[in-house]
This record gives sequence, structure tokens and C-alpha cells, in this order.
Amino acid sequence: MPAVDSANVEAQVFAKLNAWGFTPGHNIGVAYSGGGDSTALLALMLKWSDSGHVYAFIVDHALRSGSDKEAKLAEKRALAMGAQTKILTCQWPEGIPTTGIQEKARNARYQLLGDACREQGIENLFLGHNHDDQAETVLMRQGAGSGWRGLAGIKCRNTAPIWPALQGVTILRPMLDCGREELRLYNKNNGLPWIDDPSNENRSFARIRARDYLTKHPSERKNLLTISKAATEVLSAERQQILAFIRRAVKFYDWGGATLLPGFNTAGQGQIAEALKYLLPVISGEALPPGTEKRMNLARRIRAQDFSGATLGGVRLLPSKDGVLCVRDLGVLLGRKDVLAQSPLRLPPEQLQVWDGRFTVSTRQDDVVVDALGNWLEGLGESRKQLLATIPEPVRGGLPVFIRAGKIAYIPFVDFAANTHGFHARALASQRLQALLGE
Repeated sequence: MPAVDSANVEAQVFAKLNAWGFTPGHNIGVAYSGGGDSTALLALMLKWSDSGHVYAFIVDHALRSGSDKEAKLAEKRALAMGAQTKILTCQWPEGIPTTGIQEKARNARYQLLGDACREQGIENLFLGHNHDDQAETVLMRQGAGSGWRGLAGIKCRNTAPIWPALQGVTILRPMLDCGREELRLYNKNNGLPWIDDPSNENRSFARIRARDYLTKHPSERKNLLTISKAATEVLSAERQQILAFIRRAVKFYDWGGATLLPGFNTAGQGQIAEALKYLLPVISGEALPPGTEKRMNLARRIRAQDFSGATLGGVRLLPSKDGVLCVRDLGVLLGRKDVLAQSPLRLPPEQLQVWDGRFTVSTRQDDVVVDALGNWLEGLGESRKQLLATIPEPVRGGLPVFIRAGKIAYIPFVDFAANTHGFHARALASQRLQALLGE
């Protein structure tokens, strides 16, 4: 690989930031491990920002002895570079995991990073992935039998990709056009020390094996990156078409559900199944959609004239006078024979949280929990029953309700204006749909 000087690395990254419309005054977070990539990223973002608005978030996964010392060393170096810092330590109440370690560590890491960003009012979190990471990702997905969509690999910009851990946070990867060795050269040219993670030598991890393979077959890297670029372009076009289709054929409601309008079921079975890939999670609040086969079967049923209803992916679909009403599956929320009911969410004052993956909720009052209205319908007063009549019956039990001192304090979308007492609830379906399908 030809030598690349510091100015060229900076030019690549700063051009990406300009294309995204950033200005140096933005309050930003950097996921900083002290490794070669994140060291270069933090230095670049500090130079770009030229202010004290850069936060280095250091995650201690607490999976092995000495990780806390490495986190403190990373913190010391980040402070020396001029960043504000915070160490985020993973907690393992059920013990350190012995299986699925990387996935569990990833989920814990992003929950901590999301919480840290929200606490600091940070909407943009920068990660240090480079084009070698991209090639490794595509190679691993090829080996796992991924479809062409998976071969698009890592997105350079992604809003709330881990739900709800990263709600309200956009992930940005400005170094995806830079190589790992380029970034280490940048560090050397700028006198920046970095830490080599011992886990990078662990051949039990698929990524490390992929890295070894590409080291031995360097010509494959260019081919994999070409595949990624082509798949990304096609996937982007497809998602724009799906978003346009959903906007034409689906009506969303403030109270969190949606109606599939008559034009929805006239589309092709494959197009409906792809639309359901995004619709079902945003209506249910769940992190992931059901598999392709289940969605194709549901699409076939929706297209049939005798469709009588279905339940899939935490969503209940019911024929209505306007089309097909889609609401939260109350069996998942309130519990049933094989599913435990969700516990109420304790809501500290002035702290925005996500309830059931579907609503942002907050309060200015003390001693408040948010629960499903279905747990409180019995004994509801007549005045509130009359107000609830404006909302379809299948929806009511899945509405959030604010409980204080063991009594209903506020029912969103039903009661008087919340600004008089400081309760807040907002459905996230439309926002999350845009995040999943937008650029």
C-alpha cells in the first residue's frame, strides 16, 4: 500500500464531514478504545472541532482481567489529546457470558454509549471503522450465506441502528474510505500512541479469522469493497422505493398504530414482504423483524380477499373499514401463557426514556411509572371510558399510562393537555421508519 500522508487522511475525513453538513461547533461523541483506529478518529475529530465539544466514551467490557487498567490508560491519553472523557463499564449481573460473547458485548456496549450520548445531549456518535473492517464484514457475511442486501456491509451513516439502545443517536463512520495501515501511519506521523487489543489475536472470533484470510489474500479486499459499494447503491434505491410505497399506502396514528390502506395489498407479494420488514418493528417496538419466509406468508394472506387477521412480530393485524389496522400484540405486552408480561417502567423526573420500544415518555413529577393501559382498564371511570371511545378498541390496552401513587395520573392521547402537569408521550413509529429507510 502506498504511503498516505496526514493531510490526505484529514482531507478524506473532513470532506465526509462537510458532505454530511457538519460544522465544527457540533457537540459530538467518539467511541474511543485507545486502539489505532479510534485514536486516529479522536485526533481527527478534535482537530475538526477545535473546541471542547468532543467527548471520548471509553467502554470497559469487563470481560477479562486488566480491562479496567486499559480503560484508564485510554482515558489518560484522551485527556492529553484534549477530549472530555467518560469510562462506561459493562455490568454482568448474571456473570460474564461464555457463549455469544461478541454479540452480548456489542449490545451492552451500545446501550452504554446510547445512554451516555443522551445524558450529554449528543445526537451524533462517531465510530472508527475503516475499509478493512468493511471488507472483513462482507467476507464474513458471504461465508454465512448472506443475501445481497447483507453484502452492502457497514453503513457510513445510520440512525438508531440498535433499538432502542441508540434511540435518538446517529452513528457516523467518517473513516470508511481509509485503510487500517493508513490510519496507523497517521498516528505515527502525529506522535499518537495507541493500544493493541489482545482480543485481535483470538482466532476463535470470526472477524480475526477473516482478517487473517485477507492478509494472506490482499487482492480479495478490493473485490469485496466493490461488492459492498454496488450492493449499497442498489439497497439505497430499493429503500427509497419502499419508503415511498409506505408513505402512499400506510396511515400512521399519533397513538402508535397504523392502517394499511387499500393500495397496500395490491402490491406484489415480495414488495409487501419487504415493506413489512420495516413496518412490523416500528409498530411493535421490537428490535428486529420476523424472517423472510414468515413475512412472505403474511404478505400472501394480506393480499387475499378473505383476509381475517393475523399476528406476527409483536403486531396484530385486523381488517377494518379503512383497510388493515396494525396494533401492538397485547399478548406480548400484557403476557400470556408462554410470555411474561412486561414490567412497568420507572420514570425519573426530567429523563426522557423509551417505553415498549414505541414511545418516548417523560415527566416532571416524582414517583411515576409507565405501564400498559390494559393493566388498568378495569375500574376505569366513565369519563375516561368515553374519551377512549375515540380510539379503536384493539389499540386501547397497548397505550402507555402514567401511574403515580398507585393511581392513573395521565393517559396520553386521551386526557387533557400534558403541558399543564409535565407528562409527555410521543409515538416513535414514523421517526423510526425514517431512520430505517432514510439516508
